[in-house]
Order: sequence, then structure tokens, then C-alpha cells
Amino acid sequence: MDRVELRRVFQMFDRNRDGMITKEELSASLENLCIFISDEEVTQIFESIDVNGDGFVDVDEFGILYETIVNEQNEEEDMMEAFNVFDQNKDGFITFEELRSVLLSLGLKQGRAIEDCKKMITKVDADGDGRVNFMEFKQMMKGGGFAAFRSSQ
Repeated sequence: MDRVELRRVFQMFDRNRDGMITKEELSASLENLCIFISDEEVTQIFESIDVNGDGFVDVDEFGILYETIVNEQNEEEDMMEAFNVFDQNKDGFITFEELRSVLLSLGLKQGRAIEDCKKMITKVDADGDGRVNFMEFKQMMKGGGFAAFRSSQ
């Protein structure tokens, strides 16, 4: 983690520049970032990062939250890259034809039969439109990845 960047972001939240973030400062800073969450959620977040329980978040405690956010962003970028491998025409959806093409190019037997690819798409197609969008792809990946595709065959 880049310590200089962490301190810069911390200072954006530490509105009175006393080296500590209060729950109120956290709430106000989130609102300034157009992140509107309930007081209860702010309290939950605050208590989870206030490791020593002193009612303040110092730069080291804030680093835990910051690292979590950065890791989630990296994970999102990685998933988008994986999604883009399958979304060959870049229309924002994976069709059974695109799935089959990628599986065949990888030499996987699951790509041989078009019916198998249709079944795989149907398993993760939450909105029933016959294709997989990025949100459905993310859910599938978090639920076991490609194993979810193959489990019913």
C-alpha cells in the first residue's frame, strides 16, 4: 500500500486535521463523495475499523478500510477483464455462441455441444434474457466460478 496516497486520502476524511477521524467526519466525508448510507451503517463501518475501540480512527486503522476498498477495485477490474474475454463482440453480454467459442479455443470439452453452452448460460442468467451480463457473471464467479457451469452436466 502506498503510504503517501493513504495519508492523502486520510486527510480528506480528517476534516479538522487532528490526526483522527470521528464517526461524524466519516459520515460527512462519505456524503461529500455522494455515498449516502444510514447512520447505522456508518456506525457499523466505523466500529469495524476502530480496532482499538477508542472512538477515533487513526491513519493505521483507516489503512485497513482503504486496503479493502483498493482490493475490491482490483477484484472488480480483474473480473471485468475475464468478462471481456468471453464478451467477444463487446456488447456487454456473453451469449452461448461466445461461451462456446472461448471454451473451444481453450480446448475444453464443455464447448463442443451448443446445448451444453445454452445450459451453462441458463444456469447463471438471472434475468432470463438468454445472455449473461456483467452482474450475472460476477455472481457466477463469486459462487464458484466456472465450476458452477459444469456441475449440472
